Amino acid sequence: MSAHHPIPAADIAAAPSRRAMGSVLAAISLIAAPALLALGLALYTSPWLDSVPDYAAIDTGHAQMLLSTNLSLAAFPFLYGSAVAVAMVARRARWLAGSGLTCSFLGLTAMLVNGVVDLPLIMMAGIGDRTGFAELATKLDTQLPIVSYLFPLYLLGTILLAAALWRTRTVPRWSAVCIGAGGLFPLAIITGIGATALVVAAIRIAGAIPLVKTLLSK
Repeated sequence: MSAHHPIPAADIAAAPSRRAMGSVLAAISLIAAPALLALGLALYTSPWLDSVPDYAAIDTGHAQMLLSTNLSLAAFPFLYGSAVAVAMVARRARWLAGSGLTCSFLGLTAMLVNGVVDLPLIMMAGIGDRTGFAELATKLDTQLPIVSYLFPLYLLGTILLAAALWRTRTVPRWSAVCIGAGGLFPLAIITGIGATALVVAAIRIAGAIPLVKTLLSK
């Protein structure tokens, strides 16, 4: 006969508390992720001139470039968290939510790698002897890790997560459409129009409000 070990009352009480904390963090991620990324992209100034450093831009815009980089990098923990949050709400569509979460993680990792590549160029500001920096920059631009080319998966992952929300009807369908539109952040990078990110963020945050209510009501 096996011995019965009752679950301590403290552990039973802590379980709902842990779930509530997870929901709060997920809700914060849904708002903080697009807000921080949009601000970072709106302030973005490229340190590149084709495939070589733009020394004039680096010297004159160093502070803004650094602020943009810090805001964008700070967004990534929340971006990963927001993908998990959407998958949590849409978990009844298991395959769509799981595939969307996987693609989102891969795409976000690629975006993170591409963002970090700018940092060495930004730190060239104020350095007198820049011998060899142009060659280093060319290598950074042309010899990136393979994972850096997977950034389109972020858009695919966001669309799959939005489709999971649409299918489960856990939130209004307009919310699912707005969440899907949030995958267009790379458009601001590709076009060089940083203000585009502010529009995308506004749509994404609007779509996230029903998800936040759902998470916090649990």
